[in-house]
Amino acid sequence: MVNILLVSHSHKLAQGTAELVRQMAPSPDLSIKVAAGLGDDHEEIGTDAVEIMEALNELAEKNDVLVLMDLGSAVLSTEMALQMLDEDVASRVRMCPAPFVEGAIAAGVQANFGSPIQEVYDEAMHALAAKKQQIVSEEEAPEPKTARELADLEPDVNNGDETAELQITVTNPSGLHARPAALFIQTVKKYDAKLTVTNQTDNAEPVLVKGMISVMLLGAKQGDELFLQATGPDQHAVLAELKKLFLDNFGE
Repeated sequence: MVNILLVSHSHKLAQGTAELVRQMAPSPDLSIKVAAGLGDDHEEIGTDAVEIMEALNELAEKNDVLVLMDLGSAVLSTEMALQMLDEDVASRVRMCPAPFVEGAIAAGVQANFGSPIQEVYDEAMHALAAKKQQIVSEEEAPEPKTARELADLEPDVNNGDETAELQITVTNPSGLHARPAALFIQTVKKYDAKLTVTNQTDNAEPVLVKGMISVMLLGAKQGDELFLQATGPDQHAVLAELKKLFLDNFGE
């Protein structure tokens, strides 16, 4: 499983971010460490390359590690730490320029599934897409092709395979925000099935569900009508469990 290191100038910021990740990605097999702040109590603002090196040595002993950093000098400290590591350990470490908080949550959820480091890295890099979709005005919004690339969208093509379908209404007040999106993708990953979802209320294109960010990119709000299509051996099972989640308002 890919482990995660959070490098920040603020120990409180890093610890708070780690706590958010653990709530979304509860697997005890996922290791999340912070290397943040200066001084014996970590209360001073800054980063320490030696502390980062020690954390990486522990996290990368047997697993790949994704590192997220908050500001420019945190990047420099991480680069110094990598230079102090043995080559075999350093080869298992990958720095990620994704946004610190959003990227950490997205990476943690994807790592929680046991995904390889490239998939964890990609999910973190897409982490701002859902927020942009919510905030950016129509005039500033990207062209559909760019949005498809960011969201890992694919056309609804099943190559003749049998398809199971589900029409469902989003009823939880906050829609498919981060926590329901995490539950959604955790459910999908349990099954051998490929799932696409269309937000029919927004007349959107089908989204191939690969990670938490792709679920959030549906922009699904309370009252929105979603059309789910599943293929694969577990197509009916995944839709049945997802239906229960929707009817239970994702526990909210």
